[in-house]
Amino acid sequence: MSRIGRLPIPLPDKVTLSEKKKLLTVKGPRGEMTLQIPSGIKVKTEDGLAIVSTKDESKEIKMLHGTTRAHLANKIQGVSTGHTKILIVQGKGFQAEIKGRILEMQLGFSHKVLFEIPVGLVLEIKPGQNSFTLTISGNDKQLVGAFSSELYKVKKVEPYNLIGFRYSDQHVKRKAAKTIT
Repeated sequence: MSRIGRLPIPLPDKVTLSEKKKLLTVKGPRGEMTLQIPSGIKVKTEDGLAIVSTKDESKEIKMLHGTTRAHLANKIQGVSTGHTKILIVQGKGFQAEIKGRILEMQLGFSHKVLFEIPVGLVLEIKPGQNSFTLTISGNDKQLVGAFSSELYKVKKVEPYNLIGFRYSDQHVKRKAAKTIT
């Protein structure tokens, strides 16, 4: 039995689960999401908790037990509070602007960098002195993480002047400047 899979998931107020033909629907104040339940896995709710259990102890079912529980927990959090990633972009002259569903950024290249904002995500820009902060939020944890990693790949933070994209919880070990001896 999986150590992660056997943990019960607390259901917040106004969040409901309903299952129909191995398709689990999670409804909450922020919307509705679905999750395909693999055969051999059962989900039941009791006393405000969602419990994921297995029908047998085969190797494949054991592997899917914890994964299914983690995906379900992410869906429950998504429809109740949502998921958020914060990117800090630092550099002289760096700017960002949202035009409709397009994120337009000037990052020191000879051209503007354009990104289409996926449906289901909300971006917020907070300008600062020689930097700006991008807050990416949405219901789907995978979509939030994938979009923030695509932005991060454009200009990763460099360790000498800390110029580029970095996550708010990322610790970058700053290097000393090269000197002539």
